[in-house]
Amino acid sequence: MDTPKNLENIRKELEIISEKTRYKILLTLLASEKSLSFSRFRELLPSIPENTLNYHLKILKEQNFIKNEKRMGYKRSEPRSFYSLRKKSIDLLGNLGLNDVKEEFQALFKQMT
Repeated sequence: MDTPKNLENIRKELEIISEKTRYKILLTLLASEKSLSFSRFRELLPSIPENTLNYHLKILKEQNFIKNEKRMGYKRSEPRSFYSLRKKSIDLLGNLGLNDVKEEFQALFKQMT
């Protein structure tokens, strides 16, 4: 029996985000209500080594779960990267019921910052 195309796509998306570091990244972005810089991720997720965080941000970006916006105007001359959720992530997290607890995530996030 063949799996319907949309279910196969959802299965693949769940497989990508089920890795614990990627899941933490997505939940952190969901709770933050705004885009986050790489250095801010490092502060919020100190247990994740820098190279591991960079690797998983890259995967999420390549798979269109997050977007990366370059911004100028910081201490160094090169632009800084800021990450935010794409609609694809918001929809998938919503299908998992996580948008229903978004306010709780945001309250916890505010306590951490």
